[in-house]
Amino acid sequence: MNLFGRQWRLPSSRLAQLGSLHILNDGFLASYLLLLPFIARSQHLNLTQVGSLGTVISAASIVLALPAGYLAAKFGGLRTLVAALFVYATGMLGAGVFGHYYWLLVVFGLGGIGFGVFHPIAFALIAKWSVKETRGRAMGNFTAIGDVGRIGISAALSFVVAYIGWQNTALVYATVALVAAVVFYRFLRSQQDTSSQEKKVAGPPMALRAIAKNRRFVLAMAASACDGFASASLYVFLPFLLLKRGVSPAFLGTFTGAFFVGNLLGKVMLGRTVDKLGSIKVFIASEILMAGFIFMLANSTALPVIVFCAVVLGAFTKGTLPVLQAMLSESVEHHGNFEKAFGLSALVASTAVTVAPFVLGFVSDKLGIIPAFNVMAVVALCAIVPATGYALSRPNPIRS
Repeated sequence: MNLFGRQWRLPSSRLAQLGSLHILNDGFLASYLLLLPFIARSQHLNLTQVGSLGTVISAASIVLALPAGYLAAKFGGLRTLVAALFVYATGMLGAGVFGHYYWLLVVFGLGGIGFGVFHPIAFALIAKWSVKETRGRAMGNFTAIGDVGRIGISAALSFVVAYIGWQNTALVYATVALVAAVVFYRFLRSQQDTSSQEKKVAGPPMALRAIAKNRRFVLAMAASACDGFASASLYVFLPFLLLKRGVSPAFLGTFTGAFFVGNLLGKVMLGRTVDKLGSIKVFIASEILMAGFIFMLANSTALPVIVFCAVVLGAFTKGTLPVLQAMLSESVEHHGNFEKAFGLSALVASTAVTVAPFVLGFVSDKLGIIPAFNVMAVVALCAIVPATGYALSRPNPIRS
């Protein structure tokens, strides 16, 4: 993957910093969640308490989606992301020091604050720094880089915990992240003013209400919400479906690795396809294929078909992320200011992703796991409706 190739508006050093921050962000986010089983065992937490710690992190993405855009516009995107690194590193440090449940709620909340601001700002920077003709590839490569951290940093955590315990592991991870934050901060200080460079490629300020009146942007957000609802919970419920179909529990771990590899490949390949065919065609085709494979996965009794569908869906469930980011950036391309737009879209998408597990869990309890997967497939098909409206709508420049 060549994230630092041609047709960028800023030097590759900026892209290298952003890519490195993405690796750390996604790797540490996954590490926070992987600590939960070890914390629960040592602190005798029940599943409700464990779920509360996980919710504190995910809920922050909803609360901070809009403020993230304002912070980036005011202080500069990279500076804000370095500050976020310091915040979630401090949270990890607190997790290693304080083991009591109520203290853990506070320190996991700090982690959520750091993680919550990252993606709206990062996608806005990629949209501003890239050239429209190659933005799909840029988004695909960038989103895939986060999987490098998720697979590498988080994968090492369980091995470290086995040797030194979860609290010492948290302290080691926190130290690494804090040192990285200091290095990034000093590097930014040694360069030209980052925020001024970002403003050179940004458009004039625009009101949030003006963005919401942009028909194409609203339709892109609606498509993103449907896609997120359909795809975000698939990985959560997939093990239960596989067990129902007779897959051995020992084999479930293999699906985890295959699923993440599919995520990475899907982001790269679909992102590149956007530059050739356009975001709308790629998105509609992806949603149709995703819905079809979910239907097959849920309703087939043949184990080879189930295995094949589960692996392929790894590419489509996350592969649409760069496609959607390209759609969103296209809808406000004429204005050139992406911070508030990506903040608002993150708010809508995060809400859909947060609601989905509760709705699908309720359906599973009442009707069974297979109907829940059929609901995912139907919602994926529903994403085609706003996407088609997006394709039929003419760009409508918004005024601040």
